[in-house]
Amino acid sequence: MKLLLVDGYSLLYRAFFSSPPLTTKDKQPTGALYGFIRMVLNLLDEVQPECALVALDAHGPTFRHDSFEAYKANRSATPDDLQAQTARVRDLLKGLSIPYYEHVGFEADDILGTLSHLGAQRGDEVIIVTGDGDSLQLVNEQVSVKLTRRGVSDLDTYTPQTVQERYGFGPELVPDYKGLRGDTSDNIPGIPGIGEKTAIKLITQFGDMDAIYENLESVTPPRIRELLRTHREIAFQSRDLARIITDLPLEITIDACDLPDLQHDKERRAQALQTVREFEFKSLIARYNDADGEGSGNVEIEDEVPVTGLEPVVTRTADIAAAQAWLKKKAESGQGIVLAVHGELIALAQQEEVLLFDGKLEELRDWLADEQINKIIHDSKALKLQLRRQGLKLNGVQSDTLLMSYLVEPSRQQHPLSWLGKKYLSCEVAEFADTEKKKTRAKAKSLFEEESEEDEQAVREEDERLGHLLALQACVTGLLEPHLRQALKEIGEEDVFQQLELPLVDILVAIERHGMLLDPLHLQKVGKQLEAEAARLQQEIWELAGEEFNIGSPKQLQVILFEKLGMAKGRTTKTGHSTDVHTLEKLAEEHEIVSKILEYRGTTKLKSTYTDALIAGLNPQTNRVHTSLNQTGAVSGRLSSTNPNLQNIPIRTEQGRDIRRAFVAPPGCVLLKADYSQIELRILAHITRDEPLLEAFRTGEDVHARTAADLYHVDVKEVDSEMRRKAKMTNYAIAYGVSGFGLAKQLGGTTPGEGQEIIKRYFEALPGVKKYIDDTIESAKLNGYVQTLIGRRRPLPEINSPRGPERAGAERTAINHPIQGSAADIIKFAMLAVFEEMQKKQMKARMVLQVHDELVFELPPDEVETLAAMLRELMTAVPQKKLKLDVPLVVDISTGPNWNDTQELTVN
Repeated sequence: MKLLLVDGYSLLYRAFFSSPPLTTKDKQPTGALYGFIRMVLNLLDEVQPECALVALDAHGPTFRHDSFEAYKANRSATPDDLQAQTARVRDLLKGLSIPYYEHVGFEADDILGTLSHLGAQRGDEVIIVTGDGDSLQLVNEQVSVKLTRRGVSDLDTYTPQTVQERYGFGPELVPDYKGLRGDTSDNIPGIPGIGEKTAIKLITQFGDMDAIYENLESVTPPRIRELLRTHREIAFQSRDLARIITDLPLEITIDACDLPDLQHDKERRAQALQTVREFEFKSLIARYNDADGEGSGNVEIEDEVPVTGLEPVVTRTADIAAAQAWLKKKAESGQGIVLAVHGELIALAQQEEVLLFDGKLEELRDWLADEQINKIIHDSKALKLQLRRQGLKLNGVQSDTLLMSYLVEPSRQQHPLSWLGKKYLSCEVAEFADTEKKKTRAKAKSLFEEESEEDEQAVREEDERLGHLLALQACVTGLLEPHLRQALKEIGEEDVFQQLELPLVDILVAIERHGMLLDPLHLQKVGKQLEAEAARLQQEIWELAGEEFNIGSPKQLQVILFEKLGMAKGRTTKTGHSTDVHTLEKLAEEHEIVSKILEYRGTTKLKSTYTDALIAGLNPQTNRVHTSLNQTGAVSGRLSSTNPNLQNIPIRTEQGRDIRRAFVAPPGCVLLKADYSQIELRILAHITRDEPLLEAFRTGEDVHARTAADLYHVDVKEVDSEMRRKAKMTNYAIAYGVSGFGLAKQLGGTTPGEGQEIIKRYFEALPGVKKYIDDTIESAKLNGYVQTLIGRRRPLPEINSPRGPERAGAERTAINHPIQGSAADIIKFAMLAVFEEMQKKQMKARMVLQVHDELVFELPPDEVETLAAMLRELMTAVPQKKLKLDVPLVVDISTGPNWNDTQELTVN
């Protein structure tokens, strides 16, 4: 018997990014669901299984999250459109009589593992379909895995033989491989410094991880041996995280996965027909229409969204003179020219006319650098970085359709051409796989060496296909531009794009290329200190527990805390009572061991997330860390930092500050920090027009002491440090729309009732703030959005939701976005002004990082006074001129040898 097992959310997620963004008549997104169900139905037709099941991830954390707090923590939030469709998967599968199952506390992988194990035991042929390579460990003579490569239709089939061919070892060693190498998709750390090749070499040489550690002294080179020795615990923990469970106590049997015969089951077929009509999947109606033909002639089959063909007129040449003549002719029209590059392919387009240039980008050097020639790009920052690596400059970018789309729909996390083409042009355009061209070129080289005419022809055909795809993308980019420009005009954000976001690209390119110098020896020292601290905490925890146990094991921790020490039990999971951070924080004040455990977790997390990861991410050529500053990563307009994230390095703990000391100035230079003082509270004062707040900032009074005096009805001179602390937290909490319950939790030792009373007194003292909050929420409910001082919009469709928690969250966002978003706009204006002035003065100083309200520079000491004066003037005057604020802006400036140890520069 054949058993088909499908990893449901894996396919749904891939379908979301590879399927057109379809919607129903009432604007409900269905594109991912459509791509997903077409894939499932195609598999059923192809495999013809007797039994099938779609495994789903249940809501909430799993035992792996309890075991390792950072498990999958690196994953971005689920896009809203996908979240909405995820909730409807069960309805779709149920309506089509396709069995599905989920198991609280475990992942779909564990369901696949258990059912495949049961199926193999009884002699079934089991086929697993997933996008997760972890499932390769389940492969055996009875079980094969179909692994998605691109989208949901391109599959590679793995048997024991193909796993052996790919890795050099069998499926049973895949968890050991992950334990050594880690898995970035699930945030499984593995051993820093050990990559794919080393992991494979170790396993093929020694066997599983137990055998590797038994023969540790035989491991070469010494560097790898020391890495293994140092990171033994995390390696075995990583292996445990990657290992799929095959013995879950399931509440479903394989026999319950029987597929009904819809051809003869009229009731279920009618249900399926009703379902596809409900989801408006019109092209599936024929599949479930009455087998007797009744009504079949009346069924209209059409695509879910009208799709128009877009066939660009493509000219291809390798002759630079012909290319220059084409460009000159197109420039005479006065319209912008699209530039799209993928690997060695270059497309130039205007309207539906496209030139595919087979020469080198170097031959277009002058055209690329010409500021007078208007160019249209999708993701200009990525292209500028690519060209700069080749020694080329890209100037004259008039439009960036990625940034334009982000401003129009900031809540959407991805803005691919495939989605934009469908939305604005009703046309299909595919996306390139990241490595597709590279693989093609490598294949071409190897094939040409073999001098096979047949293979050479295949490569040429692939090159033609990729060329056509790039031409289509370039054409779509150009046709999109006027639609997006009109959309920006309609929401009043043309200036935000033209004066702020587009010119900011060059600054981000410069920051990313320069990077921040890192002292790896200092980081290694910090890493060893963290390791020693973790060992000390471990010993103290063992002494308090009265025995040694694995602190990273939830099961062992449960025994110690809840059985041996008799602590109050919290939330129950399938593996027992939860030991997550929220549970432990509740117990920490009562039990010393819990505080130690939380401290231990924090210490080990610092080591794996920062010291180890930063060393691993160090560019060996520059000894610098080159983060990516993303303009489209935050709805508020703030820049986000990734690969690595330099914005979340702790600053309130000594350990965190010690990590920041690793970011150093090069010899003969210093680092300089310029930080806006209380920027969000100043914006709050300006927006609310609250006179006490305005007066405090205008006179330079301590605003937190002033608030404390008003809250506690005392003279400012009588305010003590505890009063000021609570007032400070209240000031910021109000700006984020925090409730009495939330404020009480932040203040500590305060009941929700007391927290609400503090908020009441705050509003009595500062009535302008209360009026701002009420007016902003009312306006958001009426308009469906809020905006910053320069007009950057934040759509809030949930503001009128009937669901209380969803509506409350939108109200908090409505209160905060005008404040936080305006702060983001202010520092961007400052960055533009400072960068321009530094270039004008031809200074040696370099802007190396932006972290929220702070700019970091690297410069020689003799430029410190000049830059400091420039920053104080431009960072205060330029935003004031742009926004006409009613409060002064203040910038704190400090310098030092590293990012942490800086001393404040006073104004002369």
